[in-house]
Amino acid sequence: MQSRITVSVSQYLFARIKEIGVRSVHGVPGDYNLVSLDYVAKAGLRWIGNCNELNAGYAADGYARIHGISALMTVAGVGELSASNAIAGAYAEYVPIVHIVGQPSLVSQRQKKLLHHSLGDGNFTELARMSDRVTAKSVQIDCAKQAPGLIDDVIAHCWNTSRPVSIILPTDMVHVPVLAENLTRPLDLSAPRNDQALEAHAADAFLEAVRMAKNPIFLVGGYNVRFTKRREVKLLAEMLGLPLFLSASGRGIIDEQDHNFKGLYFGDCSDPLVMQKVRSSDLIISIGNIHSDLNVASVSWSFDPSKMIEVRDEITHVQGKAYPDLKSASLLQAIIRRSATSISIKRRQDLALPMSKIAPETGNGRMPFTSAAIMSQEPAPGDVLRKGVRMSHTLSYSEETNSISHDWLWPKMSDWLCPGDTIIAETGTSNFGIWSTKFPRGVNFISQYVWASIGYSLGACQGAAAAVQDSEQPDRRTVLFIGDGSFQFTCQEMSTIIKHKLTPIIFVICNKGYTVERLIHGWNESYNDIQEWQYRKLLGVFGADRGSYQTHQIRTQAELTALLQDPSFNNDQVLRFVELHMDRDDAPSNLTILTQQLVTPEAQSQVAKCRNEE
Repeated sequence: MQSRITVSVSQYLFARIKEIGVRSVHGVPGDYNLVSLDYVAKAGLRWIGNCNELNAGYAADGYARIHGISALMTVAGVGELSASNAIAGAYAEYVPIVHIVGQPSLVSQRQKKLLHHSLGDGNFTELARMSDRVTAKSVQIDCAKQAPGLIDDVIAHCWNTSRPVSIILPTDMVHVPVLAENLTRPLDLSAPRNDQALEAHAADAFLEAVRMAKNPIFLVGGYNVRFTKRREVKLLAEMLGLPLFLSASGRGIIDEQDHNFKGLYFGDCSDPLVMQKVRSSDLIISIGNIHSDLNVASVSWSFDPSKMIEVRDEITHVQGKAYPDLKSASLLQAIIRRSATSISIKRRQDLALPMSKIAPETGNGRMPFTSAAIMSQEPAPGDVLRKGVRMSHTLSYSEETNSISHDWLWPKMSDWLCPGDTIIAETGTSNFGIWSTKFPRGVNFISQYVWASIGYSLGACQGAAAAVQDSEQPDRRTVLFIGDGSFQFTCQEMSTIIKHKLTPIIFVICNKGYTVERLIHGWNESYNDIQEWQYRKLLGVFGADRGSYQTHQIRTQAELTALLQDPSFNNDQVLRFVELHMDRDDAPSNLTILTQQLVTPEAQSQVAKCRNEE
C-alpha cells in the first residue's frame, strides 16, 4: 500500500541535496528564496552566504570540483543572471552544480504582474530561458504530484552529465506537501545504459586501433573525467601499458608519480621530449579533452583525426569514425573487460603490468569527501601529518637575494607542496606558470582552461576550502595562486572565507596589472594597469580577528625561501595571506610562448618594440 506520508517540496529537495553528500549550500538571499532558505539549516546543511551571486557561483564550482557536486541558491532575474557567468563556466568545464532559483509565485506569474527583478513585462519565463543554454537540464516545480520525480531526475542528470542544472522554485510551491515515499529509496544515480551493440563495436574498434598502432599514447584531460571516470582511465592505461600524458585540465586526474605518467603536454610549451613523443605518436587516445587553445595549446599543432581516438561524453571517435551518444564511463568499462583478450600477447608482454599490480574494477560513482580528493593514496612518511601537526619541509632553495621571477618561482614550489593538497591557479600567469611545478600524490588541481574567467579562482578557493572543511579529512591544505588584477575582481570573498573560518593559503602575485593582456597587446598601455592595493590590510578590513591569520610581504627569493621553511607558516591552522611582489614585465616562459601564437605578427612586433623602448 502506498505511503501517504508527506513533506514539503523544500524538505524533499534539501533531503535529496543532503543525500548526494552536499553539506554546504552557497548563494545569496533574496525575497523570492527567503522562505525556502529556512529549510537549509533544518535539513542539516550549512548556509554559506556569499557577497554576490557571481562569486557564489564560482564558490559552488570550487566546492563541486572537490566534493563531486554542489548546490547554489539565487533569486530569479537579478541573481539568476548575475550567476550565469559562473554557471556558463561550470557548463564549459563539466562541473555539476544544482542551481536552485527562487521565483515569484505561480499566481503572480500567471497574472503577469509587473514585479521587481523582472524586465517590467511580467514574464519570468524569458529570464529563465536566458540561463537555459548553459544548463544541462532545467525544471520548474509547478505541480505537487510531479515535483518529487522532477527533483530526482534533474539531480541525477546533473550527476551523470557532470554539468549544471537548474530547479526553479516559485514561492507558492515552497510549502506545498508532496509524497515522501521516494525518500525511502536511495536516489538512482546510475547512468543510462548505452546501446550494447554500438558500445561493443566502439570497444572493439578502440582495441583494434591500439593493437595495430606502433606507438600509441594516452592524453588525458579533466572534462567529464574528474568525477566519474578517473579510475577507469588509470586502470585502462595500466592494463594496456601505454605511456600517459596529461593536458592542462587533466592535472590531478592521474598522480604524477605513477609509473606510466610520462609528462604534461601543452603544445609548444611542453618539454621537448614530451612534445616529440606526443606528436610522433601514430595513435593518440584522447580522453576527457577539449582541444582548445589553452587546454592543449592547439594553436601550435593540429590533431589528425585519423591518428586519434577521442572519448568524451557525447563524443566518441575512433580514427575518424563516430560512435554517437555513448556514455564514456560504460564504454571504458567495456573496453577494460575486453582488453585482456583483445590485445596481442606480444603487446601485453612488452607493455602491460603484471595483473597483480592492477586494481580491481570499481563502479563509476563519485566518492564524496575522500577518494574524490585523494584517491586513497598513502603519503610518504613524514610528508603530511604527525599527531595532527603538519611537518615543515626541507627545501632545496639556494639563499638568493634576487627578486622573484616566474621561472624561478614555479619549479621551486614543487618542494613545498604536500600530498593531498588542493591547488588552485587563477587564469593568467598562475595557471601557466604552475605548469613548471611538479605535484605530489593525491593533489586536486583547480583552474579554468576553457572558460578562463578572470577572478574565478578566489571564489573557487572559498568553495574548495569549504568542501575540504566538510570532508572526513578537514586538515588538508587549500593553496591558491592568484594575480593582483584577478584578485581585485572578486576580493569580497575574503570576507566569506573569514566568516566561515576557512584557512586557505593565498599567494597574491603583485605585478601591477594584467600580464596576459600586456603580452597580447598594449604592453605599456594604461588599460592594462591596475591601482595598487595594500592587500594584506584587507583581512582586518573584512573583520578577521587578530591571531586568526598571518600576512606576509615577500619581495626576494631569500624571503620566500625563509617563509616556506618557517614552521609557524607551515604548522599553524590559520588563514595565511602572502603578497608575492614581482617585476611588472616578467612572465612565465610558457605563457610568453603561447601568447606569441595567439596574436598576429604585427602585434608581436609591437610588443617587442614596447619592451625594447623601456
